[in-house]
Parts: sequence; structure tokens; C-alpha cells
Amino acid sequence: MSSVEILAIIASLAGVILSMGRKSLAWLCNIIASGLYGYIFWHSGLYSDMELQGFFILMAAYGWWNWSQSEADWKPEKSFYLPLFIGLLVALFFGAGSGYLHTLYFPSVSFPYLDATLTGLSIYGTWLATKRKIENWIVWIIVDFAYVGMYLSKGLWGTAVLYGVFIILAIKGYVDWHKHLKDKA
Repeated sequence: MSSVEILAIIASLAGVILSMGRKSLAWLCNIIASGLYGYIFWHSGLYSDMELQGFFILMAAYGWWNWSQSEADWKPEKSFYLPLFIGLLVALFFGAGSGYLHTLYFPSVSFPYLDATLTGLSIYGTWLATKRKIENWIVWIIVDFAYVGMYLSKGLWGTAVLYGVFIILAIKGYVDWHKHLKDKA
């Protein structure tokens, strides 16, 4: 495990833990972690994950701004079913299209369809988080399970363990946010 991967793991954990506590500083940690992981994934041939880090940086800036505009003790909300369904469909179509393009243009790509689909779902999970939707945690639990296997197969042991920890933290995040839920559905 490289020192860059260790720093990325620390920043990632800080981001999730602060997010669980509904602290806007989580987004700054996410920006740092995404920059570091962009570098790591580029060297591992996980191009969809590398590209995702650029998106995460933009979304983290938006999330930081959005959360800092909220009242100090904001409440998470539930999403309506139709927007959730549409968001999932868009994420899956993104994965299929992006995976196909990566196979065409990047012969060294690893797991093109899985990586791209997880990227699409990660984009969706991040969007839900910026909007303070409790379902973001459910998306992350599912995505993180798949990422653990993918990272293990690429020899990114520290990152695989991190994503295992993310699963536990996402379950706790869901439970914690559920206590503060403002039911809008």
C-alpha cells in the first residue's frame, strides 16, 4: 500500500464520518480524497473510477455549498419513488454506455462495465447525498459491496478494506440519519 493510498483512505474515512454527523466539512475531506484516488485509479487502469473522482470533486464543492446554506441542524429527507427509479435507470444506462466506450477506446481498461456501472451509481449516490436524501446511504451500501470485490481483484488491499469499512459506516449513517428524518414522502 502506497503513502498516497494511505492518505486517500484517511481523507475518505474523515469525509464519511463527518457526513454521518451532517457536517459540511465532510465535503472538503471528500475533495482531498477524490484528488488522491484519481491518481491511484489512473495508475490501476480503473479509468471510470478515475473519471468519477473529477465528478466527485465538482459534486463535493456543490455539496459543501449546499450543506453550508442549510440551517445548522438540518434534517435528512426521503425521496419519492419515481425520481429514485429514474435516477437508478439513468445510472445503469450510464454504466452500459460508458463501459462500452471504455472498451472501444481504452484497451487496458479493467472491468469496463462493472466499473462504469458502479461509477454511474456512485454519481447518483453522491447526488442524493448533496440533496440530503437518506437513500444515498442505501445506494452506497450496495455499491461499496461491489467495489470491495473489484478492488481486491486489482490488488488494492487497503482500498478494499476501506470500502468494507464504508459498508459499516453507511449502515450507521442510514440509522443515524433515520433518527433525524423529516418524512416528506
